[in-house]
Amino acid sequence: MRILFLLALAAATTALANDTSINSGAHGPSPLGEFAAEESVVRMVSETIAIRFGKEESEVTCRFTFRSTKQGGAANQTVGFPDLLEMDSDTGRIRKLETFVDGKPVEAKKVRGWFATGDWGTPKSGFGAPPPELPAGEVQLADFFAIEVAFPPDRDVIIERHYLADNGGDTMGTSWFSYTTHTGAVWQGTIGKAEFRVKLDGWTVDDLAFEDGPQKLDPRKQSGWCSPNLAEWTVVSPTELTMTWKDFEPAVHKTRRGIEICTWSQQMLKAGAPR
Repeated sequence: MRILFLLALAAATTALANDTSINSGAHGPSPLGEFAAEESVVRMVSETIAIRFGKEESEVTCRFTFRSTKQGGAANQTVGFPDLLEMDSDTGRIRKLETFVDGKPVEAKKVRGWFATGDWGTPKSGFGAPPPELPAGEVQLADFFAIEVAFPPDRDVIIERHYLADNGGDTMGTSWFSYTTHTGAVWQGTIGKAEFRVKLDGWTVDDLAFEDGPQKLDPRKQSGWCSPNLAEWTVVSPTELTMTWKDFEPAVHKTRRGIEICTWSQQMLKAGAPR
């Protein structure tokens, strides 16, 4: 799977994602030998996403383990962490981004590009202007924090990203933070394992708008709600949740395309809107 670490941070939403191997050659010169059809020759063996969900911002630490399937030499890839933009004049919302490859700090280069995906299939991304043949509704501008990585054939490579990002919100008093794994559809085959660890800072699990939560409220009557349902999470404490997905293909499995952490809106709680 070519994976784009999608950080979709719109004015009212915050969506984050996996590192992506950018194949800007999909619409131009292709990196020789590094891609097999639409997918990278590198597989994401596992990913661990740790999120501290605060009142105004979220702190995220991501750890990705990769293994190349290329024979006879290293697979050279441009790996990009995208900050999605609403318009060309946007400056993005990621702050204090730090990148590490096998434990060593690496300076990421910020490059303007684009990200595109439909409801199904493998996402596409690249540097520069998007190809004119792509439907405009499926394309979003992005600033990629890009690094060059060589993936040897005989060992794992670990890429880590740490950053801060503003939470999304609305006038009803809802706060949310999203992380997408759909961008992982670009790496080879399935994602072996994804572990999510969410720590609530200033919130408790009861503040989160789950459809199957204890509150007798319908979260779909507000602008956002938690996904997946509470039943898929392990509640470690009133302020901590964990969840693990194994061997999934986000291009096909729609229920494995990301998570959303969303609070009940103050307006909903005051109104006590029934289900």
